Amino acid sequence: MKQPEDQRTIELALDAAAARKRGRPPKADKLSDAERARRYRARQKMMPKDDWNYEQLTALTRAEILRLTDGAAAKPASESELVANWAYGMFLLWDRTTAQCQRADDRSELLALVTV
Repeated sequence: MKQPEDQRTIELALDAAAARKRGRPPKADKLSDAERARRYRARQKMMPKDDWNYEQLTALTRAEILRLTDGAAAKPASESELVANWAYGMFLLWDRTTAQCQRADDRSELLALVTV
């Protein structure tokens, strides 16, 4: 609005539909509260339930090495070599992760599984 006697000011068109709300504009593909909660619960399920301990980590490494090396003789040479490298990588990961609390017999057993 301008003063009726004001001849210099330009009249602005005040359209209520063109007035923008404050804040971030709404997205076309926004999630409902239920969908956001469902995604949050799914992410929480993927999180580990409790801390890892040495025995669990060693058993998991042993099982993975055995799974990788199972039937390696029946595979072609290049694939067998690749799987052996993966198994050795599992051993190296276990070795680095448990460096401060390793037991010598566990280390020698896992190393023997990898080198066979």
